[in-house]
Amino acid sequence: TSCGRRSYRTPLASIAHGLCRHISTIAAKSMLGFSEKQKPTIRELRHAYFEAAKLCHPDVVKQQQQQQRDDDEFDAIDNTPLDFRDITEAYEHLLSGDHIECDSEEMYNIVTTTEEEEYRHACETVLGLPAEIVEESKQNPMFRHWLGGNTDAAHHWRVFFAGNGGLAQKLRPPAGYLGKGKEGPVKKSETRRKRTR
Repeated sequence: TSCGRRSYRTPLASIAHGLCRHISTIAAKSMLGFSEKQKPTIRELRHAYFEAAKLCHPDVVKQQQQQQRDDDEFDAIDNTPLDFRDITEAYEHLLSGDHIECDSEEMYNIVTTTEEEEYRHACETVLGLPAEIVEESKQNPMFRHWLGGNTDAAHHWRVFFAGNGGLAQKLRPPAGYLGKGKEGPVKKSETRRKRTR
């Protein structure tokens, strides 16, 4: 089955529609290294997004530009560095539509425990903030607008995101008190109290 609006959606996928500049599916797939007819899994999509986000890191961009100058090969297409916001838009476009193959179990368990622990540590050491606040900020349209700005602080956050998975979800969904020890998400019907007469 394919993921989309019918199954578990990440917070980023739910707000992606309002923030998109309407990138085409073909352009989104191309930007992340997929062929036009390929339907990637959620893991392949996440991996491609993380790799593309790393290429947006300022140190990598400087190194690529220096290498191109040293090689004396000037190609207008290859010389333009990837834009972090465009890569994020491509990722969210493919994630929010019917463009990937996965099941709800895979979608729920996409973030590993180790990945979450490393992200929590990075948020605390680099930004001085709990990971929950960083995740909430990623979803805020005003924060995303600010992130595109030309301030030192916005640049600092963009560098952090480029090295730590971009704007993709990096925390596992909370199981909740009633769902402790269960496999997969808790159904709403299991969390409601029964009415007695």
